[in-house]
Amino acid sequence: FRYAEQSRRKQAHDKMVLSTRITTTKTSLFLAALFSVTKSSAFSPPSTTTRDVKLTPSQLFHHGSCEDIARRRSILSIGSASVTFLPYLSTVLSPANADFAPGGTLLDRPVSVTYGNPEASPSRLKDNSNVLFNQDNYYKFGAAAQWIEPGSTEFPKTVPFSPSQQRYDALKKYGGRVKSSVQGITNIGSILDGGESASQIAEANDPSYNLRALGLLANSFLASENTGTTNELMLARWYINEMYLRIGDVRAALEKGNSSEAKECYGYLKKAMNSYLSLMNRVITSKVGDKFEYL
Repeated sequence: FRYAEQSRRKQAHDKMVLSTRITTTKTSLFLAALFSVTKSSAFSPPSTTTRDVKLTPSQLFHHGSCEDIARRRSILSIGSASVTFLPYLSTVLSPANADFAPGGTLLDRPVSVTYGNPEASPSRLKDNSNVLFNQDNYYKFGAAAQWIEPGSTEFPKTVPFSPSQQRYDALKKYGGRVKSSVQGITNIGSILDGGESASQIAEANDPSYNLRALGLLANSFLASENTGTTNELMLARWYINEMYLRIGDVRAALEKGNSSEAKECYGYLKKAMNSYLSLMNRVITSKVGDKFEYL
């Protein structure tokens, strides 16, 4: 009995030490990231109007991570940080509220799979391990992306350049498979209208959906050897991953006998597909080929 009690106390102590080390490491990384961009400018106390500033998913997408935006925030116009700044730092950008996206981006808020878009699939795991393309918008920014209305060019503000020949070849190679994918999603709607069961809908990883072909087309449309993996490419992957997750959500709802939930999930599935197609159509010019039709 005495040995068991000593073992229990040792395990509790080790757990407490490990927790303290993790908290200390997280705080150190957070402060290091902030002060690394502030060594050369003079400290001026920040205005109280900026105390509750939070970064929206759109700001993160267009301007970069928390570390990047910190350089442009008035609250971080610091040089030799004095002791008077530290209490303010702990209340405005507290390490307790900071978090890291799956890809390692430092954020000034907790990571959430639905942050920025409450219609994003809640089935996504926090570490992004249950999707087709791991490196997507959520992987980098720890947030969901907004939907793109069919034909809209408001978001994203710009798209990266890729050679027209590269886009032409990719559309010729994958265009038919993309259309097949659109048809596969349309078929799910027809099945739901007919009141069929989950067994009538193929699983999300079924090759008939051609979801990986959507990713291959995006690779050629939104990236090149010069740009590497762009934010816009990660955005396209996020929409594809949402399709993948929502197909599973539709099946899960039908298995529970909840047809209304299944139809709601299908509505989000259509939004994900149309958002992807809108992004692709922005870079399909007359020299490249014909634009895709929306759902």
